[in-house]
Amino acid sequence: MIVDIHTHVFRPDTDFGPKLLADMKRCNIDPTIWRGLGEKHLESTKAADVAIVFGLQASATDWNIPNDIVAAHVALAPHRLLFFASIDPALPDFMEELEKCHRQDGAVGVKMSPLYQDVHPGDPRCYQIYRYCEKHGLPILFHAGTSFVSGTPLDYSRPVHFDKVAVDFPELRMVLAHLGHPWEGETIAVIRRHANVYADLSALYYRPWQFYNSMQLLVEYRTHEKVLFGSDFPFTTTADSINGVRNINHILANSGLPSIPQEVTEGIIHRNTLELLGLPDPGK
Repeated sequence: MIVDIHTHVFRPDTDFGPKLLADMKRCNIDPTIWRGLGEKHLESTKAADVAIVFGLQASATDWNIPNDIVAAHVALAPHRLLFFASIDPALPDFMEELEKCHRQDGAVGVKMSPLYQDVHPGDPRCYQIYRYCEKHGLPILFHAGTSFVSGTPLDYSRPVHFDKVAVDFPELRMVLAHLGHPWEGETIAVIRRHANVYADLSALYYRPWQFYNSMQLLVEYRTHEKVLFGSDFPFTTTADSINGVRNINHILANSGLPSIPQEVTEGIIHRNTLELLGLPDPGK
């Protein structure tokens, strides 16, 4: 079974605020390319058996994607999509939103983004979310690593900060997205120490040299079994991400550098993510 653990849906014309649009303009990102994203998501994610879907609530950086919209999208293909609720600890009603998404809207996990939300992972407000998720068996996928957004401390996204969270919540299943790039070494150190902490490799294959070095570190530390497949749709597609992982050794040419074993890459693509994270199989 292939599970794409990292896909987004949003409406650029209504869900992006002025600050985010200014950041996108600064980085030459045209948000209009994502119009009609819902249909594209439904088509792209067919390359996986199951896809996890979320939006982003981050008032500090002007991402305003309603959880209701994401839940409604998941309901279009409930046999293969799973809903993760995005919870912003900076909003006054964040715990009410979490409970509503979990109890009424069918959320089976949570997405948090400390860098985007301008809240340190060790903040007491986050600890309220962690306690709830640990109690109810909801895994949390964290954005870890860099981003183009401005005005918030990049330090909040360093993988090492999730080490203390894992110590305090040993039963909480956590996923650090993007291997925490450019701090892949920190991510490896954290996932190696904690039984219930994993990483995903979304949005890495199109930086081939960085991706190769990250995968080589995983092999050397023997932590590749703690890595899950994800695409980061719509910034890439599920199928392109699968191909990118499988073609990782193309960069080596005749360099003599060690290749990444095929059993490692295929193991990541076919990882039993649902079982590891305690998630339901929507097909059943």
